[in-house]
Amino acid sequence: MSEDLKELIPNYLKEARMMQLATCANNQPWNCTLYFASDREMNIYWISKADTRHSQEIAQNPKVALAIPVKFDDLTVVGLQAEGEANIVEDANEIKAKVKLYSDKFNRGEDWYQEFLESKNPHKLYRFKPTRFVIFDRVNFPDVEKQEFIL
Repeated sequence: MSEDLKELIPNYLKEARMMQLATCANNQPWNCTLYFASDREMNIYWISKADTRHSQEIAQNPKVALAIPVKFDDLTVVGLQAEGEANIVEDANEIKAKVKLYSDKFNRGEDWYQEFLESKNPHKLYRFKPTRFVIFDRVNFPDVEKQEFIL
């Protein structure tokens, strides 16, 4: 079953568009909603301004959790929860490749992409590197309440 999950998780990440990101600083949790893109290694990327609460909390404590609804109609639930670490992406090659993923997923266009690469956009690229996923999948595993996939 682990191999099934290894194939399903990247597909679900590609299909989903929004996530809930949970951060914590000074023993106070915070949750926000973000658009995201992902790669085949199951890393999750989003753009955000460095002065937002979640970005500031990631700078203090990179350990975060997230929840991603994939399918939620007719009581047929498919969703992912994950834990791991988040940080700003600094590597120029990674920025170029992963911002392209984000731009393509949300049809931002070539102008938006180039402006981001030229630092004309006030946002930064963030990466979530998961260590564990919990999968709720009533479509492919109707008799299994939840499953864990550890990277």
